[in-house]
Amino acid sequence: MGLANAVVAETAASRSYPVLASKEEAVSAVRALLPAIAARAAETDRTGNVAAESIRELEDAGLFGVLTPRAYGGSALGWEAFFSVVNEIGTVCGSTAWVFGVLTGHNHMLTRYPVEVQEDILGDPRNHVSVVFRLSDAWTATPTEGGYIITGGAGRFCSGVDYAKWIGINVVIDGGPHAGQMAFAMIEQDRVEKLDDWNVLGMRGTQSRSIVIEGLFVEEARISLAMDLGGPPVGPAAEEAAFYEWPYFALAPFAIVGAPLGVARGMIDLSIESMKGKLKGCDDEIVAGRAQAFGRLSHAALDIEQATGLILADARRIDEGRFGEMTPLDHARFRRDLAAAPQQARGAANSLFEAAGGSGIYEKSPLARMMRDVNSGAAHYAFTDDLSAPNYGRAMLGLPPAKTNTFV
Repeated sequence: MGLANAVVAETAASRSYPVLASKEEAVSAVRALLPAIAARAAETDRTGNVAAESIRELEDAGLFGVLTPRAYGGSALGWEAFFSVVNEIGTVCGSTAWVFGVLTGHNHMLTRYPVEVQEDILGDPRNHVSVVFRLSDAWTATPTEGGYIITGGAGRFCSGVDYAKWIGINVVIDGGPHAGQMAFAMIEQDRVEKLDDWNVLGMRGTQSRSIVIEGLFVEEARISLAMDLGGPPVGPAAEEAAFYEWPYFALAPFAIVGAPLGVARGMIDLSIESMKGKLKGCDDEIVAGRAQAFGRLSHAALDIEQATGLILADARRIDEGRFGEMTPLDHARFRRDLAAAPQQARGAANSLFEAAGGSGIYEKSPLARMMRDVNSGAAHYAFTDDLSAPNYGRAMLGLPPAKTNTFV
């Protein structure tokens, strides 16, 4: 172990981060929390905030550490374990799953920052990071003594901001030796103005409010060039696990895709329970007449299982650390899968909602909330099948990616 890693390990040793030994242990830990998270799901949807108790319980169970290097007290279990945990939470509360995915996924991105920044943030399991990426125009970072002045106004979709100590934003440097380059700035959440503008159809509890940044100073160490974030890990992560070899930009949507897939899984369980109730006391002839409903349930379950299996297979490949072996067809397939899986789950979830009849349309119905959450989660830009499917077809034909072949 190098000197820097030894210092990091010694500092992290005093933390109270529960370390999880395996994916199975992580899944077992989160399943123990599901009844309490489920009990808060309706209130989370109503208030627009994930319950503080849910965040604290996930912290106390060590689950925010599934992607954190062991040198900082994390478990470094990888993306299959991470996806599995998000997916389990989604079965009872889509918003909590989404927020957990966002706040945990960025721990991988931080392994590209200088070691001192990693220690600052990753050394404490409560130091969560949210991110806003402006697709059309990044914020501007103007060089000044000791750092940069950031301007540019508002940016949307800062998921989980109320529980984030740090916010990452994309900037374009407009002067100095790195002029014109894209970079990422890490900013303390309490220095950023947050707007109360999250009034949406679904995923209401994700707290995905807009933030405003205008004339804010950020020190130089907390801004990393995008090319560096797309490069190899820095510090302990480079020695700990193969999945850290993957640049975060190639993985970002994998952090949240488990949420809509998990919600769809949860809808299967609710639909089974509802159907059993409707069939209670029915004679064989009436039961036989529900064959179409049974077939609908079967097809929905198959679609959700296939979608989940698709992402699990990709997550296992990520954990193997084979990014250097990726071909253009592989890159296109990963993006195809990320879009296809939530869209397939969305179709299955809507089919289940249709089968519920009038009992499902009440606003307080768990099925109605979950239907809204699946459709809202699947609307994320990274899950746009209209972009990813044609690009995969292009790759199959040996054509270069279209210019729209981007996501964050």
